[in-house]
Amino acid sequence: MLYRREIDGLRALAVIPVILFHAEIEAFSGGFVGVDIFFVISGYLITSIIIGDQEKGRFSILKFYERRARRIMPVLFFVILCCLPFAWAWMLPMQMENFGRSIIAVCLFVSNFLFWQETGYFAAAAEEQPLLHTWSLAVEEQYYVIFPLVIMLCWRFGRTALVAIIAVVALLSLLLAQYGSIHFASANFYLPTTRAWELLAGSLAAFALSGRTQKPNDILSLAGLALIVFSIFAYDELTPFPSFYALPPVIGAVLIILFGAQGTLVARLLSTRAMVGIGLISYSTYLWHQPLFAFARIRSLTEPTTAVFLTLAAASLVLAYFSWRFVETPFRTGRMTALSSAPRVLAATAIGAALFIGIGLAATRDDGLEFRLPQEARKALAEKQAHDPAMDTCLFDKGERNIQHPVRACLTAHSTGSKTILIGDSHAGAIAGEALRQFDRANLDLYAMSHSACVGFSGFYVSDRKYRNRCNSFFTGIEDYIRTSGVDTVIMLDRWSLYIDGGGFDNGEGGVEELTPIYADLLENESEAADRFDEARKARVLDRYLRDIAAYLDTGTKVVLVYPIPEAGWNVPDVVAKAAMAGATDPIFSTSADLYRQRNATVTAAFDALEHPNLYRVKPAAFFCDTVVKQRCVNNQGYDRIYYIDSNHPSNAGAALIVPAILQAVEASRGATDGNSPAAASQAR
Repeated sequence: MLYRREIDGLRALAVIPVILFHAEIEAFSGGFVGVDIFFVISGYLITSIIIGDQEKGRFSILKFYERRARRIMPVLFFVILCCLPFAWAWMLPMQMENFGRSIIAVCLFVSNFLFWQETGYFAAAAEEQPLLHTWSLAVEEQYYVIFPLVIMLCWRFGRTALVAIIAVVALLSLLLAQYGSIHFASANFYLPTTRAWELLAGSLAAFALSGRTQKPNDILSLAGLALIVFSIFAYDELTPFPSFYALPPVIGAVLIILFGAQGTLVARLLSTRAMVGIGLISYSTYLWHQPLFAFARIRSLTEPTTAVFLTLAAASLVLAYFSWRFVETPFRTGRMTALSSAPRVLAATAIGAALFIGIGLAATRDDGLEFRLPQEARKALAEKQAHDPAMDTCLFDKGERNIQHPVRACLTAHSTGSKTILIGDSHAGAIAGEALRQFDRANLDLYAMSHSACVGFSGFYVSDRKYRNRCNSFFTGIEDYIRTSGVDTVIMLDRWSLYIDGGGFDNGEGGVEELTPIYADLLENESEAADRFDEARKARVLDRYLRDIAAYLDTGTKVVLVYPIPEAGWNVPDVVAKAAMAGATDPIFSTSADLYRQRNATVTAAFDALEHPNLYRVKPAAFFCDTVVKQRCVNNQGYDRIYYIDSNHPSNAGAALIVPAILQAVEASRGATDGNSPAAASQAR
């Protein structure tokens, strides 16, 4: 087929926005559509080659796979090879395990399936996957395996029938993508069944031009360019994709292929030396940019700056030029005499894949090769697994109602029953062990009962499908127990603001909690299906908080109300371990105290407005914020005091900051006369 300079320019138009999107340049919020343009180009070029060979009666599936192997695999293997020393030096064990699995998946052409199962494309964790971008290569490789066979089988039916079959399959794939964008968004993004129509759109363009003279058309080609540019700047991470929203960039690419011939304004723009040059190295550029960005994030203790990302984007172009010239081109053009035949090329590819699969398997051994890490890093990471046993025993997650209360393991050691109960969600569960120990030492009874992802009252449901109606069942049972057992003091601890806002915590410094949005609403409003941003839902949830607290108080029950615990955003043991790997001495991580106050302002103001003689308050921020670092909420102090087991749940060390104030509040509520009681009563009220 004839070389078209404007197609290389179109490649540049695809790869540049992708890189700038991954560099988090806000203007390029829809830059991910560059991948869809690549799919169209691939479909067009591959189909054009197959049609040309079929019409000449010389198409060979073996030669076809040889050409694809020459084009794709050498530089891909080279980039993976270059990643290995940085992975060894900088990756945490879990990251190394994920990296090992991704190497295996890449070599088996199934990385799209792996990343679908492991993480969402737009999730924070995905940004630290050096091979995340290979999902699109896997989709193309799956297309390369299947599509030529379909052409060979259906060629005998004639061009018209073949085009009709491709068009029908493309339409079905598009409709499935639209349906999937609503009902199974993550799978929809990665799977070939919902991406096939984009490749097949390019295939249809190839059939449309096959045997015909291309007709230049400035209006249609400019319209195509406008559709692409619109998508790049108008779309963002919230745009359902792929779906009907993918039509503009796909149609835009097709219009340029069909009508952007030499002589048109679009062709002149895309055929400039710079655009063609970037287009020629676009595959290598695409391969390089994600590892550079991922390892920058892995190495940095905070989110890299825009300047760093732009520098790395430029570096990806430089590296791409050298890998294109010295790796990609020699293999693709057949200059390597040892790989002069299809069997040799395919055999070498299989051997290379086998070697990298072996490396991938090794990376998943020994807890992600944890022995690589310094002792301080291993000690920090141990905090993630060192959650208190009470979290396993006293934190429920299946909506259990018919519990035989009291559960002995959830009582203080000296008790057979308790008039004080700690209830709430997993934050209550996280401090339960430390609370039980401190209450026991103070010779006070305590019973701890909590449930994951639930407001600590009946009458609520949450948006998470797993926990949706479990909360009401569990806390109905707890409230029945409180009424019938003589409990006179209830300690309430929840992520109060989370169930109103619904979103995980972003500390603004690169620490973004990995959390599928989860928000609460009242059971009587379940049929309304209010979304996370519904202001009426937020208002009635907060109002119900206050009414349920008041209901306890009005019956004579004393309430110790624990305000929101400061969240970290980043996984604290992970960032402390990264600091150890970087050689830091006694690192301290912290987050903005102002950001804590902003996130929890609504709940804090509402709680502050409550007045009742039986109400006692505990404000964890007093122990985390403006203590070690001014205007900051501390996450750890060196390697010995790590206050969280993840991005938001307090560790035993974190719980030890909060529990004494809870203990003092309970003592004050009982009219204790020890030396700390007056202070406790003053603070609590």
